[in-house]
Amino acid sequence: MDYFKYINESIEYESMLVAMKSEIHDFMENFKDDSRFISGWGHAYFCNEDGGRLIYDIHKPLEHKCSICGRIYDEYMYNACFVTMMRNEAIVTALKSSIMYRVTKEDQYKLIATDIIEFYAKHYHQFTLHAKDQINCSPTTDVGGAGKIMPQGLNEAIIAIRIVNSLELLKDSLDKDWLLMVKETLFAPMFELLVPQKMHIHNIPTWINSAIGVFGLFFQEEKWIAEATKNPFHLFEQLQKGVTESGFWYEGSIHYNFFALEGIMNFFVSAKAYHFEIDQKYQDIVFHMFEAAYDYAFDNDIFPNPSDGWPNISLKTYSYVYYMAYAVFGDKILPYLKHIENNPVPRARLPLSEPYYYDNRIPLTRIMYCPEFSDLKSDRIKSRGSQSFEASNCAILRNDTYNLFFKYGHQTKSHAHPDKMNIEIMVNNQVLTKDLSNSGYASKMCNEWHRKIAAHNTCVIDGMPSDISHPGTLLENSDTHVKASTKAYDGVTYTRDLTIDGTVLTDIFDVELEEKNQIDWFFHYETPVNIDGLKLTPVSMFSEYGRIEEVKEITLSNNSITIENELVSMQLDLEQGMRLYLAKTYNNPADKMRDTLIIRTTSSRARIKSTIAAK
Repeated sequence: MDYFKYINESIEYESMLVAMKSEIHDFMENFKDDSRFISGWGHAYFCNEDGGRLIYDIHKPLEHKCSICGRIYDEYMYNACFVTMMRNEAIVTALKSSIMYRVTKEDQYKLIATDIIEFYAKHYHQFTLHAKDQINCSPTTDVGGAGKIMPQGLNEAIIAIRIVNSLELLKDSLDKDWLLMVKETLFAPMFELLVPQKMHIHNIPTWINSAIGVFGLFFQEEKWIAEATKNPFHLFEQLQKGVTESGFWYEGSIHYNFFALEGIMNFFVSAKAYHFEIDQKYQDIVFHMFEAAYDYAFDNDIFPNPSDGWPNISLKTYSYVYYMAYAVFGDKILPYLKHIENNPVPRARLPLSEPYYYDNRIPLTRIMYCPEFSDLKSDRIKSRGSQSFEASNCAILRNDTYNLFFKYGHQTKSHAHPDKMNIEIMVNNQVLTKDLSNSGYASKMCNEWHRKIAAHNTCVIDGMPSDISHPGTLLENSDTHVKASTKAYDGVTYTRDLTIDGTVLTDIFDVELEEKNQIDWFFHYETPVNIDGLKLTPVSMFSEYGRIEEVKEITLSNNSITIENELVSMQLDLEQGMRLYLAKTYNNPADKMRDTLIIRTTSSRARIKSTIAAK
């Protein structure tokens, strides 16, 4: 099939092509880059108060408006972030233009793509080496590495891949001397910059390996290919050591699982195009990652969200990576893609590293690798069930009423939150409680709340963050029951026992300490608590956690109380000396608040039992 002829003649892509043409020309009318501009760290492009992503507008390089509160930022840091966003858009524009050239055969689009690439190639030596805000530093100064066009080696690797993807589409029409110039002035120095940054098993060197491998295959440079696939911390070593037996990236984050997968798949797509053989065991690891992601998603395809990442993500958020998988695995991945696209729920977007989607529906990877998707037929996907992901310290219980995700340990401190024993619950496919993940890492909201232990459904000792370096221990597991324990602090053990039985969920949280200390238990509701019938007394407490407001003590007539909201009733059985509070805490995005229950006691042991009944 002539894919590009198909795209040009398909009614399905007609409006997308019209939009892309307009976007390309609008961007080029306003594109004014300069090698003297220093790029900024994308995680700083968030409101410092509420964590809202700032609005990037190519027409307003010195004005950055919060998408939540509307506050305008104009400081240098945000202007530098604008440079990063603009350069990302430039490289994506080159890719869109290359696709448009192949579809329309109009030379203007080839010229736009090559002009953008040529600017960065001819001026690459003039860009300042920097790692975020550190200038002329060592390439390994920052965990994200250093870049020249971009603020980190990680981002440099990402745009390198996108440039090569553009060149792949144009290569049959490109002058060989021009390609040699691009190789020698852009990719050769980029190779020298990136190689020292391959220092460990992590998502960042995974992307770096992929970039080196992709431009190595494109230029058939054996040294580059060997660096990506054979030298220390090479791509296959990242897969072997970075993916758990559960099919989950070791950093314990859903987003970083897919972020690593995106980097990996770019190399796999290139390897297939250039007939570079990949051992079957690595193909199996990668395919298992796609399978496992379906298995640990809730039944409505929304993901649980432990550790760093972005809020409200779902399988559809990452459909673009599944289209890349189709280029490699073909019909084997098609049932997953059909399932994802058939879900009517709108796609939750990524605030950073967002790939291009037309109308938030059709990614570039679809028209690059599977434009005929609507015409393809597929078997139905397997049904989900309860699952234990023991190698990744988590489990999910399912029945007709509940989806319950349980995280009880960590593999690494990288991107970890202090969220041992955290739970997330769907009731009849509606969110009862969830993990907030976080906003941009430089935002105060991220560091003062989203990454704090009190933002999670777990217990806290003396207001201190818990251990994030040790795994937990799975004690019991079945389709309806999971029990695990973990070392939460020195001298403190947590055990949580969870059972689903029809419309009832039983949760028993045991805390054992070597000596008496303050214990706080948290549970956060996404839908408000019904306060009718509750005796509430305002108190000034919990300031040690920050971001907890409107605290009220709930008067208890005995050691059992039932709390209602529109989804469930929760019966809490409290031990002697326990006190119960209702507070407001920040959500993510932070324009909304959550109702939060807090139980406080001082003891060397505690058992908090809640029995949730769905309505």
